[in-house]
Amino acid sequence: MQDEVPRGVNGATLVTQTKVRSGREEAFAAWQQRMSALVSGAPGFVSQEVIAANPPLQADWTIIQRFGSREDASDWLNSEARAAMLEEVGDLLEGDDAISVVEQAARTHKGSTAVVRATVAPGREDAYRAWQQEIQRAQAKMPGFVGCAVQEPIPGVQDKWVTLLAFDSAEHLDAWLGSDTRAGLIRKAEGIVGADDVRRVESGFEGWFDFERPAGVPAPPAWKLNYLILTGLYPIVMLEVLFLNNKLAWMNLAVASLIGNIFSVAILGWPIVAVLGKVMGWWIHPAPGASKWNDLKGALVIVGVLAVMVACFYLIVNYVGFDVKVLKI
Repeated sequence: MQDEVPRGVNGATLVTQTKVRSGREEAFAAWQQRMSALVSGAPGFVSQEVIAANPPLQADWTIIQRFGSREDASDWLNSEARAAMLEEVGDLLEGDDAISVVEQAARTHKGSTAVVRATVAPGREDAYRAWQQEIQRAQAKMPGFVGCAVQEPIPGVQDKWVTLLAFDSAEHLDAWLGSDTRAGLIRKAEGIVGADDVRRVESGFEGWFDFERPAGVPAPPAWKLNYLILTGLYPIVMLEVLFLNNKLAWMNLAVASLIGNIFSVAILGWPIVAVLGKVMGWWIHPAPGASKWNDLKGALVIVGVLAVMVACFYLIVNYVGFDVKVLKI
């Protein structure tokens, strides 16, 4: 473990990932409780989260500790109390700890995160920065991408580059980590990156960091989002007309409309838009190198789905015999 944090910059988060020997989990958990109580009394300590291992997706225990300043984090890392605790835990662990220092403000995100620690060949730092921009542009187009935070090496603390890569689900993160696009970019970095280590955290982690889209990566076009919302909203409104309006017809229009809108927004927000976002992810966030006809194909799919729904509701209204009452002024 490296034990020095540079001075002069406010805010420091320590991320420790460690693998516990099989069968020693209870002993480690008891030790970690004592360590948590100890660090909570350290000067400048802000908060901590301990995330237990969850094999096979997450092999490591992850401990996230936020301090008010680098000075406070440095004092904790170099403290005799911490050193004494580390001497007790040695036989419970397997392999070396991975300790990362990241300077980020906390935001709230939920999903799945990969912590990538990379060793860059001496003198190739600029080439690595350019490669980072390229891989960030590619991953930002993948379905479920939330964002990433990159921490350059900090003298005296860590000599590795640390990337926190966040997706909205384990499935989407797996899709990116196993993609041919990423594999090709990793091959392209040969001679720049000496070695890298990818470790995962499945819950709780994303709220600690400010994940942002890489510069130059546009958000999905507004027209795509609008049509996706239309696709989800139309059947909800039609079902309300068929089943809800009759029950609300006795109310004042203002109240009845509010109730209908509450239902519409609640159902649209979850799960309709979430499902549509996953199903149409290839269209909302096209993969690098996607066909130039990708936008047209997606638009035709949306138009086709709307046409089918219109036909179905037309038949229901005209031949099933619903007593439909439309709220009017």
